Amino acid sequence: MKIQNITINKYKAFQRSETIAVGGKNVFIYGENGSGKSSVYYALKDFFQSSVETIKMADLRNLFLNDGNTDCSVEVGFDNGNSYFLNESSKNTAITSITDANRLKSFLTYKHLLGVHNFKLDNELNIFDLVVEGVLRHFRSQTVTGGIELIELWNDVVNESKIPYGQGKYYHARQKRIAMEERAIRFNNALDRLFFTGGSDYLGPAVNNILAKLFPDLEINFLRHRINVDNKGKISKPKIALQITSGGISLDSHRPHFSLNEAKLSAIAIGIFLGTIVSQSRFSKDIKILFLDDILIGLDNENRLKLIQLLKGPEFRDFQIFVTTYDRHWYEVAKVQLSDWKFLEFYKGVNGPEINDDVKTDIQKAEIYKNSYDYPAAANSLRKELEKTLKDKLPETYSVSEDVKGLLKPPSLETLINRLKLYYKEVDVDIPEKLIDGLKVYKTILLNPMSHDDIQSPIYKNDIDEAFKVIDDLKKIKLPSKLLVIEKNQIFNINLPAISYVAEVILANNVYKIDNDGTITFTIPEFIFLNWERLGVNYAKMTGNPPAAYTKSKRLDILKRSPYKLDKIIVSINRTYDEQGQPLITVSDLKNAMSCEGKNLTQLMI
Repeated sequence: MKIQNITINKYKAFQRSETIAVGGKNVFIYGENGSGKSSVYYALKDFFQSSVETIKMADLRNLFLNDGNTDCSVEVGFDNGNSYFLNESSKNTAITSITDANRLKSFLTYKHLLGVHNFKLDNELNIFDLVVEGVLRHFRSQTVTGGIELIELWNDVVNESKIPYGQGKYYHARQKRIAMEERAIRFNNALDRLFFTGGSDYLGPAVNNILAKLFPDLEINFLRHRINVDNKGKISKPKIALQITSGGISLDSHRPHFSLNEAKLSAIAIGIFLGTIVSQSRFSKDIKILFLDDILIGLDNENRLKLIQLLKGPEFRDFQIFVTTYDRHWYEVAKVQLSDWKFLEFYKGVNGPEINDDVKTDIQKAEIYKNSYDYPAAANSLRKELEKTLKDKLPETYSVSEDVKGLLKPPSLETLINRLKLYYKEVDVDIPEKLIDGLKVYKTILLNPMSHDDIQSPIYKNDIDEAFKVIDDLKKIKLPSKLLVIEKNQIFNINLPAISYVAEVILANNVYKIDNDGTITFTIPEFIFLNWERLGVNYAKMTGNPPAAYTKSKRLDILKRSPYKLDKIIVSINRTYDEQGQPLITVSDLKNAMSCEGKNLTQLMI
């Protein structure tokens, strides 16, 4: 079973309900400190832990909320269609698959690795605190710990040792010693099974297998040190010592705390944790979760890459892995290395985490960036949204690539705005000047963040808000539609018997039927004269009886001024009607007198 989505409501950093869609994939989360990514870590951890104990969700409610509600909750949906929840009043997580997954204790945060600083300072590599207080503090197994967390077994020993004898619970030292020995035996037996025997629970092989992927030259063995109880019920210093070889050479006599750098010490800690998870994963058949919260902090660049490759390996093929980091560079590196993972970005917003993922639109991303005060990123997403909106609005032929120094490139934002203006011009519809002006203004002062000397200023935020409105206005407009009714280069004949005039013209442009929100118009046709005749005289002047022909140079001059619109043609023709004392004709009359393939221009423009 893989997690499909996680819904977190008013838990820790979350001030509202947020559903994180992970789609059954492994997940890599980027976020600055305080952005809420660790709240996802604890939300999932508490969700699985709730299968075996009570989680006081009321204590985990976002501390900034004072609405009086009791709706702090975590809900997880799986790919089998089932969802399970944990809230302030109830839960339904106590099922076998979730309980088994909780047994893995497969949640590791960078705090668990801080123990590397402690055992690095000792002359002997004592990893007791690192293991018991850190990476394996929540380890629980029926066969190893009797169903109790390892840290609880240890705390039971420590707390009992602090009770004095001679009064109260223990009157004699012997009584305390017996009680302490019982607790020490339980704890020692757990450590023996994990670190000092060759049984099925022994972690050595699994840890070294993981370690070999990070540092092939390192190999570790665990040295046996039991907790002893003296006659007065006091315990000896706890110890789990490491015997380390590097390149086949034992470091025991080479001051290993100086021979191992922090990256190697972190790798050893991670190896112990991951080796434990792999060796115990057989106990959870349905759900295998691995959550690593900011553990890249302890690794250098080379070993971060090795860890990423390790997580892609066969050891974790059946796991659903969650990784968080505050390192933006490594988030981008991971995108390249882990192409089939889900990538999420967390930002600190005014109302809790703002979550960015690959399914959100650019306008949604812009809103997230604005709420998290990343105005340059918001402007960049707004630019993308604006370009996409313009491409969607414009006909395909207006959004094709443009030639830039001989190379075809996607049209720039300025090109798209100019093409929008051109479209309105070509369909003979008044352009929405206010909208175009707004697009040009915000292209300059907003969508080029470098034009601001203070990109965190309230003025810049106001520009961001206004840009949202401009884009919204653009989305609301309905571009006039056009339908081709007459294709250019068609030959038309003009026949006006009343003045004995005939002509042959060619259509110089396409004629479109325009629908502008229900108002139907046509683009204006323009014509080039091929020849004309009046009273049998070719290329005759429009006045004079009998007519005289234009000279060749004058005729060429007339043709050079082509094409002519109908209103210009009608002015010239009406000079003949006026000279002959006949009623002047209109543009409609002229359209009826122009024919092409058996239909006049009026019939074609319907």
